[in-house]
Amino acid sequence: MLEFFVLLFLSLVAALYGAVVPGPIFVVTVSESLKRGGIAGFLIVAGHFMVEAVIIIVIFLGLDVALKSASVRIIIGYVGGATLILMGSYLVKTSRSFQVDIKPSAKTRFVSHGLVISGILGSCSNPHFFLWWVTTGMPIMYTSISVAGIFGFITFFVGHAVADLGWFGFVSYSVNKGKKFLSLSAIRYLLLGSAIFLISFGIFFICSTLM
Repeated sequence: MLEFFVLLFLSLVAALYGAVVPGPIFVVTVSESLKRGGIAGFLIVAGHFMVEAVIIIVIFLGLDVALKSASVRIIIGYVGGATLILMGSYLVKTSRSFQVDIKPSAKTRFVSHGLVISGILGSCSNPHFFLWWVTTGMPIMYTSISVAGIFGFITFFVGHAVADLGWFGFVSYSVNKGKKFLSLSAIRYLLLGSAIFLISFGIFFICSTLM
């Protein structure tokens, strides 16, 4: 029983380490929570989980060598960087016309259109996300399976999911509540700042790939 708690703790800490480092998913969660409400973070993480599900399937199919391929990393760097720049550019446009609604309707709060896709794009466009899986995620998952088989994998997945949902859910809730104390201009500047971060991430990833 103790080994399950150790594996759970290890998976949770490793996932939390990857989640709290500011990246595209964090920036998208902040910007979308300002616009859509506190539910945004959970829907964005749902898209994030879809990408991770594909990665896990790829690993089980024995194609994890593709994740380690230099060619694949180069493609991810260029395509991911370009995607982040496009996402940032679109956010620049929306930040100018954004109208705050302190008490959004239930339809506004829970609309999921675009949020899950934002989670998918934010994950796929981040080379560091794939690097985390190669250097941290896969070793921990392999260890969990070797120690406890299918139950080890379930423990790994639960710890990972709790970390992502807990952190981004907290960020989304906090941002949504905090906007009550911000002026419309301040929120627009926050959105613009988020856009600049996304564009900066995109340029950084492209330059890193070139180098």
